[in-house]
Order: sequence, then C-alpha cells, then structure tokens
Amino acid sequence: MEKKTIIMGPDPSGFELKNVVKSHLLSQNYHIKDITEQGPIGYCDVGDKVGEIISQHTEYLGLIFCGTGMGVSISANKHKNVYCGVCESVTSARLCKVINNCNILSMGGLLITPFKAKMMVDAYLSAEFTNGFTEATPKDLQSGLTEMKKIEDKIYG
Repeated sequence: MEKKTIIMGPDPSGFELKNVVKSHLLSQNYHIKDITEQGPIGYCDVGDKVGEIISQHTEYLGLIFCGTGMGVSISANKHKNVYCGVCESVTSARLCKVINNCNILSMGGLLITPFKAKMMVDAYLSAEFTNGFTEATPKDLQSGLTEMKKIEDKIYG
C-alpha cells in the first residue's frame, strides 16, 4: 500500500515535537510536506494553511502542533472537508480516524512526549475509518460522517 502524503506544521510551542514526528515518519518513507521548513508560524496560520491544503486535497492527511493542539485544530476545522481531532493518547489518536474519519491529527507540544507522539502518529496512520470499533457498526459510523457533511453543506453551500 502506498503511503499517503502528510502535510505538517507547528507553531513555536509545537516545533520540536513536529521535528521528532517528521524524522520518525521520514524513516518510514512517508512523503512529508512541511509548511514550516523555515521555522514556526502562528497557530492560526498553521491551522489555516494545513486546513486549506487538506480541504483541497482530500487524499492527504495532516499533522499539526501547537502548545495544546487546540488552537491549530480550531483554525484547521474552519475549512470544509477538514476533520481535525485533538488527541492526547494513543487510543484517541487511533479512534479519531476509526470513528470520525479525522484527516488531521493535532497534538500539543507542551503535553505530549516525543515517544508518545510517535506512538500516537503510528496508531493514527495505521487506523482505518469504521474498522476496529465494536461499539457501533460501520454503517452507523458512516451515517455520522454523512450527517457531518450535511452540516458542512448547510454552512458552506
């Protein structure tokens, strides 16, 4: 299976964690597009830029980082077709993809250790929407995503 392109970006509080995750993924031969190769930018800009790219290229996945993961996530989620989950555990990173089909994972550089971040990213990238969640059927999970898209259509037209 070909590995997806991953769009990455941090603000200053997430820059070091992004670099650890980026090195980890490059060692696994992922295709990385780092929007902050020249250095970190503000959290609103990170979320906006990665969100815009993912919105236009739904075949990509995103990884964004700030102090808590929340600021970049809020900004990214302003874009249509973007489902960004803020995660602080390996389980939540896996389930954000399995249950909600998140196409961006957000983490906090002030909260997540480098070792844990690598485990979280591996769990997220290996997860598949509707696969591996016994508390709901794949049909139920797909129905939730369909309802979310209806809300987007109402907002964005």
